[in-house]
Amino acid sequence: MASGTAMTSRSAARPLVVERPCRSILHATRAGFAEYTLNVYQGCAFGCAYCYVPVLRRRRNQPSPGGWGEWVEVKTNAPDALRREMQRVPADARIAIGTAADSWQPVERRYGLARAVLEELASYPNKVHIVTRSPLLLRDVDVLRRMASVEVAVSLSGFDDEARRAFEPRAPTVSARERLIRGLLDGGIPVDLFWCPLLPGISDTMAAVDRTLARAAELGVRRVFAGRLSYARELGGAYAAAIARIPRGGQDPRNRWLHPVELRERAALWSRRTGMPIHVE
Repeated sequence: MASGTAMTSRSAARPLVVERPCRSILHATRAGFAEYTLNVYQGCAFGCAYCYVPVLRRRRNQPSPGGWGEWVEVKTNAPDALRREMQRVPADARIAIGTAADSWQPVERRYGLARAVLEELASYPNKVHIVTRSPLLLRDVDVLRRMASVEVAVSLSGFDDEARRAFEPRAPTVSARERLIRGLLDGGIPVDLFWCPLLPGISDTMAAVDRTLARAAELGVRRVFAGRLSYARELGGAYAAAIARIPRGGQDPRNRWLHPVELRERAALWSRRTGMPIHVE
């Protein structure tokens, strides 16, 4: 494919796929968890109703070929771009994969670019942090085990598949993500739970908090990162529609949402009880 040329394809009930080479694959960040971010794809077929990426794209006036979840842009030269750019990356710089799109979303089965990127990174000493919700990553455990320093954060908003069906019906099921956690741990890969976002009134109630942290400890994750939803109002109709699809919990006091201070206190209680570090933003 000639540089700068875009190819598109789409079949029934599947997102629009745009193939386009990238100028750069590594992007400097001031985030506390990494010095560089890496996203093999733009757009995400999982199309979660709570995703912050479409909000940021609108703020930046970035054009999109369709609604969120309806398109994916494939960075066809991602491994080559990474190989070139890694020549100037310090050995102690941390690289985060999957901050703006899941690199193991369904198109990865066809293109294999995320695996190729891992193969390239396995040649360097840099610490790599992966965020994903896809059990497809289990395909690449052999590469992960060859990497100098790698950790995976499995993303989910709670162990409630009813809520998952409402907010992210095209994303892997809760049981599939549990399988991902177990498979990674069995392969010797450090795993964190990325419990984000906490859905107001759904995953931040006492009952949901207890259920999630108990299950995380039972699965054996190393630690838990919990983050509140920041863009509910800006997400608009898709988020409101998802909320409406979830049955309310009646008058059970354990279904009352927790104030941030209460949430941190509850997390601290579970941390003392289980020995599992829990960080709540």
